Amino acid sequence: MSPAPRDGSKVQVVDVRASNEEEELFLLRACARDFPIAAVATSLDLPDPARTLDGAYEAVRAAVERAPSTQVVGLALFNPHGVLALGGRVWRFHLGDGHDDADPSRVCEAFRACSRAAVPEGVWVTRDGAADVAYLVRHLNGGTLPPKREAFLHLCNVFFPELYDLRVLAEWMAVEDGDPPLAGHASFGQFIELVRKWGFQDLMTGYNAFLSGLGAADEHQLLVYKKAAAKQQESTRRLTEKLRTNGRSDEYIRDMLFHCVYN
Repeated sequence: MSPAPRDGSKVQVVDVRASNEEEELFLLRACARDFPIAAVATSLDLPDPARTLDGAYEAVRAAVERAPSTQVVGLALFNPHGVLALGGRVWRFHLGDGHDDADPSRVCEAFRACSRAAVPEGVWVTRDGAADVAYLVRHLNGGTLPPKREAFLHLCNVFFPELYDLRVLAEWMAVEDGDPPLAGHASFGQFIELVRKWGFQDLMTGYNAFLSGLGAADEHQLLVYKKAAAKQQESTRRLTEKLRTNGRSDEYIRDMLFHCVYN
């Protein structure tokens, strides 16, 4: 995460436990559309590197599943200019099954809701994606991780359609011609600069859904489809809001949406 918001305001770390979980999740959802860049990090220790992609996933899965029930998950929301939400707020979620712990499943589902609310501009950024995202996916998937790497990566793409691992961006040399986008730079700050550039989506297609050490399940055609689907979802949402504002009935809205999709 960025050490400070770019508008110069002071970072405010808010600890989220059972007592203030509902209030903070409400604020989180309210900020998602105006601050569509989510940076997430967990307190999990990374496993030692494995020689194969499947072996690396097995190590990550074992580390997540044997982790203690109490975990700390950090989350910050940024706008494309690198400014933090709510004047510099960073959330630190204390998750677990203790009496003062926030509910892991509920918090992770709120993260996913933010991902949907921020479409099509929303992106998720992790520093060590394999461990960070595996913890989130585990709770979104009913408390378990799939036994196979490909199935795990597919779930990553379902829950977080625009997902970038800073370690991949900073180190990987094989996706597109030339150096990787963040070579030789402070990763998150340079990521923000990429977001601000025109044509960012085209530039970053090759890096979407790749996690350091695990590769990616998606092919290029599926990545393109995901972007088109996200844009269609946002267009549908805007049209629905406009029609409801104009007093149209639910039946009229359904007919109009059907006409727009199939004609």
